[in-house]
Amino acid sequence: MIKVKEPNPIYLEHEGAAHAVLLLHSFTGTVRDVKLLATKLHKAGYTCYVPSYKGHGKMLEDLMAYTIEDWWQDAQDGYAFLQDKGYDKITVLGVSLGGLLSLKFSETKSVHSVIAMSVPYKKDDAGLEMRLEAYGRRMGDILGLDQVEIERQVADIDSYEAGFETFKNVVDNIMIQLPSIQAPIAIKYGKLDEPAYAKSAHYIYEHIAHQHKSLQGYADSKHLMTQGSGREAVEQDILHFLAELQ
Repeated sequence: MIKVKEPNPIYLEHEGAAHAVLLLHSFTGTVRDVKLLATKLHKAGYTCYVPSYKGHGKMLEDLMAYTIEDWWQDAQDGYAFLQDKGYDKITVLGVSLGGLLSLKFSETKSVHSVIAMSVPYKKDDAGLEMRLEAYGRRMGDILGLDQVEIERQVADIDSYEAGFETFKNVVDNIMIQLPSIQAPIAIKYGKLDEPAYAKSAHYIYEHIAHQHKSLQGYADSKHLMTQGSGREAVEQDILHFLAELQ
């Protein structure tokens, strides 16, 4: 059996920084989703930490050994890591699943500020299954698995029904609690992403009760806003948002 090591978390400490940023990656993604952004923020004077979610970056069957509750714990452990390093001013930033968990942080903990990108306001089994299948085939190719083994792992997605249900319940609960968010928040979406994400961004914005919030779409950005041709505009706006809160 092939053993694949999980990606290591990324810790970029800026000596003398009073402000830290917890960066959270996407579902079926890895720390590489936000590595470029973390590097940019670090150069601008912020300490950055990117936790790796359990099972991500490994074979499909390894990823499906966990659920969103495990990845929420990974995110919380990352937050605690920064607190243990002495930071009490912590911004939580995430893309897709990471954006969902960023919202959950702002609903359950006292965070300095939040940046949520490409966040779904609801999920269905079909979308989650599609992401897992694409992940399984991609990782199978990367690891050089034969087609029989790839198809075996993809077929096992049917057994992840409880994981799908947990994921959907967490999303629903996050959306119910949106009015409780009090931290300054920037909500972002890519205009080249599926139209549902623009609808989701507007829904989240409208259901946050306080006024220290912003909503912005990016003409050149796809779903993974931290990469691709629209990345620099997103980075500059994030830096501006954080600088305004100093």
